[in-house]
Amino acid sequence: MVLAFPISRLVRNRPEDYGQHPDGEKPVPEQASADLTQEPELEFTWRQAIRTRAFWLMSFGHGCCSAVIVTIMVHLGPMLTDRGYSLQMVGWVVSAFTAIGIASTLIGGYIGDRVPIRFAVFGFAILQSAAVFVLLFAHNMPMVFLFAVLMGAGEGRGSLTTAIRGVYFGRRAFASIMGMSMVPMNVLLFAAPLFAGYMFVQTGSYSISFTAVALGSALGASLFLMLGKPGQLPAEAQTLR
Repeated sequence: MVLAFPISRLVRNRPEDYGQHPDGEKPVPEQASADLTQEPELEFTWRQAIRTRAFWLMSFGHGCCSAVIVTIMVHLGPMLTDRGYSLQMVGWVVSAFTAIGIASTLIGGYIGDRVPIRFAVFGFAILQSAAVFVLLFAHNMPMVFLFAVLMGAGEGRGSLTTAIRGVYFGRRAFASIMGMSMVPMNVLLFAAPLFAGYMFVQTGSYSISFTAVALGSALGASLFLMLGKPGQLPAEAQTLR
């Protein structure tokens, strides 16, 4: 509480406040600007955004991918201890994919600036889908740590699945658009761990629920591929201007 307020005074909402430009773009000299046609920055409102196909693809894609993380964090300990691993070993596994995830987040941001962001999100999300399938067959330590490596490496999508809203909808109403997309996302994040727990009670195994979550993550990753290139306001969104 003591530190948060003064530090918040240092935060700026626009790179222009620092004399910088979005995504490292350099300013165009005034004498040359008349000869160049610059593509206008996207400036969606949240009402315009929710009328687009891209908004819903992102919302459900992000939710499906994030459901993997929530489900794993809730059920990984019980699953591994049921297989005879100690709580200390579970702690090492969680520490491993957390540490790898920190590095992957930095790498993900770098990659997301250099390739189409939808491809980057897809690649990282597929790694986490693969990690869950590995976990289902992880009955020895090398397989368990292979799961940790893949799960941590897939965390590169974390920052990208948030930043992609800015790429497609601009900065004008980024927070509102993100908040609206959290509604369907939170339904998935709430339901997935409960589903896994229910199926374990009914079947005594995580096989069905973890397979469903992994396939759901792969589906979510595929939804990002369907976004296409960022473009101007579609006709149906322009009517709300």
